[in-house]
Amino acid sequence: MRDEARTWHQQDLDVFDDRVLTLAAGDAYTLSGCQETHYVAAVADHGGKTHTDLLVYLPAEDRVTGLRLRRDRLVTVQRPPR
Repeated sequence: MRDEARTWHQQDLDVFDDRVLTLAAGDAYTLSGCQETHYVAAVADHGGKTHTDLLVYLPAEDRVTGLRLRRDRLVTVQRPPR
């Protein structure tokens, strides 16, 4: 994830607003109120009724952490074209 985060800004990316439930490993996203880009390393639980558990890399802190976000929360997604 560190290597991917370093080159992310150089890639052609689709950027769009969507809900947390659409995030997949390899995506990057930002939340309202937080300018730091989060890189999704893994989606631990897509099946939860209200929340999605993510493993994300935070380059500013150079660490991987687990997050639990509401599935319907709006995020700005950055994804290489598929």
